[in-house]
Amino acid sequence: MGKTIVFGLGLCAAIAVWTGSAAVAAPVAPEGAETNMTVITSRHLDFDYPKRTAVFDGDVVVTDPRVTIKSDSMTSLFNTNNQPETITAVGNVRIEQENRLALCNRATYSVKSGLLVLTGKPRVTRGSDVLSGSRIIFSRDDDKVTCEDAKLTVLPGKGGQSLDTMLKR
Repeated sequence: MGKTIVFGLGLCAAIAVWTGSAAVAAPVAPEGAETNMTVITSRHLDFDYPKRTAVFDGDVVVTDPRVTIKSDSMTSLFNTNNQPETITAVGNVRIEQENRLALCNRATYSVKSGLLVLTGKPRVTRGSDVLSGSRIIFSRDDDKVTCEDAKLTVLPGKGGQSLDTMLKR
């Protein structure tokens, strides 16, 4: 059985920012009560205080009111103030948000730069439209997407979205 972790505000806030969510962790609520908290489950957790790292390993699932992230492992690096600097999900990464789905082998979010970088056969779908390439970068601060070696397939009239709609949150 996996471990369930209700993590502190620092990591949860960073995950919320990573995913574009305004929600942060709330205090633990009674079972079944609705909250804005982020819950991370995994088979194993190593939290190394001297190295300022948290490593979630095995069937990692991040559940937030606005996004779900799944991966084989996830690592968070903290600064000296115990605030997250980077969060990296590795292996079978799946990020689900509203009607947008991102798949890749590695997703790295930098809190300082606001960049989410998807590598390892990244692919983003929305409706029947698909964006793929060698690297897809989402910028939190200016709401931009950059794709290297890009291939965008847009299927208007088949339930697809316009390019503008696909790339926006």
